[in-house]
Amino acid sequence: MDSLLNSCVDTCGSMCAVSADDSRGYEAACYSAGSTSADVSTDSMNTTSLPDKIESLLSDLMSRAETGSFEVLNYVLAVLAFLAATALALGFAYSTRYGKRKRQSVLNDPVNEFMGSGMLSMINLDQLKGIGRWDDRLTQLLKRWGDFVAMGNHPLYIILLSLMLVVCCSSGLARLEVETDSLKLWVTEGSTVFQERTRFNEMLGPVDRLERLVLVAKDGGAVTRPSYLKEAIRLQQVVANEVTSNSVMLSEICVKDAENSPCQVNAVTQYFQNNMEHFEVYETYGLVGKHLTNCANAPERADAAVCSELQAQLNASGSSLPTSMSDCPCVSSFGMPMSELQEYLGGFTLDDNSIDTSTYLEQATTLFSTAMVMNHQDETKNADAIAWERSFIARMEEEAKDNALYDIYYAAETSADDEFAAASNLDIVFKAGTAAFLFMFVYVVIGLNHWKVDRRFFHSSKIGVGFMGVSCILMAVGGTLGILAWTGAKLQIVTLVVLPLVTLAIGTGNIFLILHAVDLKQEELKMEQRSLFVGLEDNDFGIHEITCVLLCEAVGHIGPSMILTAMCECCIVAFAAYSAMPAAQWLAGSLVLGLAASFTLQMTLLLAIVALDKRRELSGTYDVICCKRASFARRPCLSEDETTTTTQNSSFPGSAFSMPDLNLMKRCVTGYVHVLLKKVSKVLVLLVFGACSLVAIVAIETMDRGLSPTSFIPTDSYLHSYYRAVDENDLSRKEFPVYFVVEAGYGNNRENFNDLANDAATQSKFCSSKEICDDLSIPNILNALAAHGDRNVAYFKDDVVGSWLDDFWGFVNPDSECCRVDPKNDYAYSPLRPEESSAEYILERASVAPSCLNDASDALSVPQESFMSLVSMFSTAATGPLCTYAAGTRYHGQLSIDNGPIPAMSSRATVTMNGTGYGNDVTAFAYKVLSTTEASSTISGSQEGAVTAYSQAQYIAKWISDETGVDVWVYSPAYVYLDQFHSIRRSAYVVVGLGLAVVLVLQCVALGSYGYGIAVTFIAALTVVQVAGLMMPMGVPLNSLSIVSLSIAVTFSVGFSSHFARLFAKARTITDDSGYAPTGDACVKKVLTKLLASWTLGVALSKFVAIAALALVATPVFEPAGNCFFRTLMAAAVCSWLNGAVLLPVVLSVAVDATEGRVRDVKPTNEEGGEYSRESPLSSYHNAPLTK
Repeated sequence: MDSLLNSCVDTCGSMCAVSADDSRGYEAACYSAGSTSADVSTDSMNTTSLPDKIESLLSDLMSRAETGSFEVLNYVLAVLAFLAATALALGFAYSTRYGKRKRQSVLNDPVNEFMGSGMLSMINLDQLKGIGRWDDRLTQLLKRWGDFVAMGNHPLYIILLSLMLVVCCSSGLARLEVETDSLKLWVTEGSTVFQERTRFNEMLGPVDRLERLVLVAKDGGAVTRPSYLKEAIRLQQVVANEVTSNSVMLSEICVKDAENSPCQVNAVTQYFQNNMEHFEVYETYGLVGKHLTNCANAPERADAAVCSELQAQLNASGSSLPTSMSDCPCVSSFGMPMSELQEYLGGFTLDDNSIDTSTYLEQATTLFSTAMVMNHQDETKNADAIAWERSFIARMEEEAKDNALYDIYYAAETSADDEFAAASNLDIVFKAGTAAFLFMFVYVVIGLNHWKVDRRFFHSSKIGVGFMGVSCILMAVGGTLGILAWTGAKLQIVTLVVLPLVTLAIGTGNIFLILHAVDLKQEELKMEQRSLFVGLEDNDFGIHEITCVLLCEAVGHIGPSMILTAMCECCIVAFAAYSAMPAAQWLAGSLVLGLAASFTLQMTLLLAIVALDKRRELSGTYDVICCKRASFARRPCLSEDETTTTTQNSSFPGSAFSMPDLNLMKRCVTGYVHVLLKKVSKVLVLLVFGACSLVAIVAIETMDRGLSPTSFIPTDSYLHSYYRAVDENDLSRKEFPVYFVVEAGYGNNRENFNDLANDAATQSKFCSSKEICDDLSIPNILNALAAHGDRNVAYFKDDVVGSWLDDFWGFVNPDSECCRVDPKNDYAYSPLRPEESSAEYILERASVAPSCLNDASDALSVPQESFMSLVSMFSTAATGPLCTYAAGTRYHGQLSIDNGPIPAMSSRATVTMNGTGYGNDVTAFAYKVLSTTEASSTISGSQEGAVTAYSQAQYIAKWISDETGVDVWVYSPAYVYLDQFHSIRRSAYVVVGLGLAVVLVLQCVALGSYGYGIAVTFIAALTVVQVAGLMMPMGVPLNSLSIVSLSIAVTFSVGFSSHFARLFAKARTITDDSGYAPTGDACVKKVLTKLLASWTLGVALSKFVAIAALALVATPVFEPAGNCFFRTLMAAAVCSWLNGAVLLPVVLSVAVDATEGRVRDVKPTNEEGGEYSRESPLSSYHNAPLTK
């Protein structure tokens, strides 16, 4: 075998065989290979082609690759659903049969005249007994705070202090820097995968830079037609010869075997060596298609058949072949066969395994060309490459405009970073954010006011308050960003875009709630003491006092719920920082700070502004134009005995009280509540929501993981078109390199691997072609896994894994022509000329340059003093017809000497035998395999297949370490982006679970009841389940950003549920003389009538507007990630509203009535009914009881 190896052409790594007729038909003869020549090595392998341990590993990988079964869970859910539906049906039947016998609560009982029907709606819930110690104390504190804010000149002082604090914090914006390194959005520098990336780059060098061209035939036909191939060659020659930057051409920066060798460019046009002269020869004689077919079937051979035919035609015409194509070669210009046809052609949808060569050539509508460029760990050394890449992009953009045959798509290594930097432009973010805030301001102004254009409108309007309310949120966002900028941290584009709008979506509702509470308390005060508003416009003391009363009562009414909601929101979002993705961590942290700042300003600055605005309104001056008093407010003061009569006829809107007519919104709420509380409606609500939740759970079971690599690229970027073209046309798009790294000093490994020179025990772990090699050596294991890639368990492409040690032995073997030294040049390595393969050249070189080793037996036992110099020669020697063992570009980036990469071939120093080399020790080497991931998509963002492949590779590395005793770690450039998805499901469970636990604890403490806390938490959990179930239909995979969105969904749900539950709990504190509380229906009716309209218009719709603004802002900056937030948050807003406004009232109503399901026997009451004691807002404010 060894005597035949010198004829191999890198078809099967280190083991190959020549056919009997020596026609250079090179066939695979590797471990477990399926070709006919595999029989050559069968005897030497005995029966260990699939040893028991490999089978055991494959079984383990199979079980890991299989997705978890949810059959048991689904069965349990089905049983529970059946039981619940049965119980619901029985309850409905029982209620329908015996419900008429059940007496109503005393609050709605006609027997009690005082508490007759409808009186619950007239009761001020704030004056009832508290629902818990925490709520009582907090209510009193907030009342005092509201009184303090509205008192005297306190509003002015608070505004001044607030603005000073905002200015101090926001001044940090002058130091604002935006992170332009897209990698730092995906992975933290302290993570294991980032450290492995750094270590790999330092030892073995960064993975080569890729410059890619995608050519799609405009007419949808095959790209293998001569005119299309000719145009493809022209475009590649333009890239090679005409694209320059500072006089730097592709040949000066590309990966190549030797200084004067052609660049490594992979394309099907390499069958013509990317040479227009070669192509035109075939074209002239009509042999393009035939040569293409022959080369595709045997890319490593010369096309002897076409060459004979071509020579005959040339002889007939008196012409001759160019010297460079004397044997009509199929190999590429850089000496490698283009054997992976699926990497060069695409554009049709068939099962990959069923596609043969003729199908590729006949149906391929897309041609791919990839140029390899040297990459350096030191970024300064990449400056020329980056400049050339930008020139390449500019030139291809021009070519794409005018090309008649192809739709041209292109990308360079620097493209993603350049486009991300473009998206991080502060001007774009600022303009988009400003537009969004103006959009929200318009909505707030419209939503806060009852639009009736007359002379009284601008007296009672809230335009100024609405503007300042939105400005408070803007100031909170500015202060938050300023604080972060003061720390010196670079802010990320995700934070800059999402933070303002999510803060706006959550914070805007508080503006409506505060103003609604003030208006509500003003109506209640007018109802109880109408005379207070007579002649009030000329009574400054009365205006101040009433303003204090209104703000005191309003803050006490809505403040506890706002504080509880804010605490829940901050805690829930804070847990989202548990994610492994820095973009999500920064977003969660900044959101916590922004929400806290927004709430603080709303409870200080906004309250002070509301106090001043209420004074303005009561004094009769116009909104916005505060210096002008309304003409209808200038009325003379009335005497006391005229007060009662004039109160009903005063022209000042605040001086008269009359029960307002039901407007359209109130009528809608009344009708909605009436329908909702019907028994049939309750049953339907429970059934529909239960069914939807079950469907959502089933949908969650199939949720994919991932995030599109284009997530942070501007919407108008050319990369979106490129990735779409690749995703639609490239049959090999889901392949990426994986390196199994053996590092000196890692784990239990030795400090260097110099003993590979002659230590058989060590060599046996890293070789595959000799008798000394272990069956379970690392290359044998990887080859076995690659050979069984069709089982879809290892996620390895079915290919041969190169073994550098086997090829090193072939390289130094004196029977080959690879390794010779020049005695006239201090025994320096004598490189082969790749273009030469004649016998004369071989004899000439052998006569002047002796072999590196004298005897073939020395190959396995290289003298220690020669080992490092020979490794250095091997690592940078060029492959060619006379030497297929040289590392060249095959092992580029897979060998490390003295903890550094092998120098680039264009800059290598002279290596002498037993003398100078590239270092003293072999410190690391890697085995490269291709990972294939079918269940991934660049456009959709799903990376499920790649994540599973990552997990499998990690397990394989651990298994190899355990079995071989050599500690191995695995690395791939893609893993930097995939690491966060490895444990993303666990992160989602932790984040959402901790958030719901906090909601449960805070709600139970605040509401003084486990029942209400559980109800609010249940609704929040249901909202998360429903939103998560909608993610897959919306095209949003599970990732760190979607986990943040799920956390925000919890905050949306809690925002309404906590308000509703608190008011519901207060309504339940009312009791009649018999000690009975109101029914659940009565409490629901009271709370919904009081809360639903303001919450829907002020909170729910404001969220829809803010999320729509998020879509408008995010789309110009980054579409995929923006859509991730937009779709998820919009679903969260809808689900939280439906659950809060429909399901929660039904659940509480049914739960309350079910727990008190017995028929109440109401004791007879006297004519007066029982006493009912309550306080008016004014008497409460002055601590003077009012008894009826």
